[in-house]
Amino acid sequence: MRYHVSRADVARLAGVAESTVSRALNDSSLITEPIKEKVRLAAKELGYIPSRQAALFARKKTNILGFVVPSYRSFPPFSRSYFPALLDGVVLESDESGYSSTIILDKQNTNTEDYYALIHSKTVDGLLFAVTRSDFRPFQGLKDRGVPFVLINNYHEGLNSVDALPETGMRKAFSHGYNLGHRRFGYITGDIRYRNAVDRLEVFKNLAQEFGVEYHIVEGDFSKTSGYSGAGKLLHQAGAPTLIMTSSDRCAFGVLQYATAQGLRVPEDVSVIGYDNLPPVQDINPPLSTIDHRVTELARRATRLLIDILEGNRIEGVQEWLDTDFIVRESTSICP
Repeated sequence: MRYHVSRADVARLAGVAESTVSRALNDSSLITEPIKEKVRLAAKELGYIPSRQAALFARKKTNILGFVVPSYRSFPPFSRSYFPALLDGVVLESDESGYSSTIILDKQNTNTEDYYALIHSKTVDGLLFAVTRSDFRPFQGLKDRGVPFVLINNYHEGLNSVDALPETGMRKAFSHGYNLGHRRFGYITGDIRYRNAVDRLEVFKNLAQEFGVEYHIVEGDFSKTSGYSGAGKLLHQAGAPTLIMTSSDRCAFGVLQYATAQGLRVPEDVSVIGYDNLPPVQDINPPLSTIDHRVTELARRATRLLIDILEGNRIEGVQEWLDTDFIVRESTSICP
């Protein structure tokens, strides 16, 4: 039977305490270099392989990040392409940095005490929040209690966050439409309880005034359903827009569906621009022109930021920003 080498065996051979073995192999600053070298040589001679779990426990870490996603009653969260794109970024960046990730469903009855308990019980080291509204009081409470977390696609003064600036991509989209001869623009908003919906709406208004075009706005909520109903409101009025911009690709899919139902051709009768550039925008008919919102890269940057904070490489209260871009496909053309 093969003999199992223990930490005590290494301690005896090196002539140190068992606790010193753990600290030395974890490169603790409390242990001198000569003692560390003695312990390493003893461990190598005996073929000792330390337990990763024990090492993490000694350092009071799990090397696990919690990815918090909302739980919806009407559909599973990962049935929408936005969440898998975020998850790709979290998983890839975590793995490259020696961490793993776990999915936490944010149910309606979840409160900040539940998230504090996850950190306090060492279930996870930190949290990444995927979708959050503009009520930042719960997050200020988490910060005050020392919970490490990063907001993705949201931001607030003093909180760690990674978001994308809508102005760059939307300006390119506006310029594209204007150069095609469009002078009547429509816009279907996102859910205004979310900060990115408000920001995109403000950018649209500012650009419409800057370019000197006529514009009409209807309220939506990022969904395909709101795109369908919003298109009906925009296109059945005097001076209907010849180009409709939306707050999300799913909203744009609703516009395309409405146009088809009404016998309107896209882009010959009306041009459509989405927002996100997530699958399947390039595979639908027609392929969708859209704002390139780098969702996976946002998640990667947020994950990297959280790890840097956990490892003491960044001071909290960081706001990081990415730029957006614009992708031209076949849902836009010369104004009819």
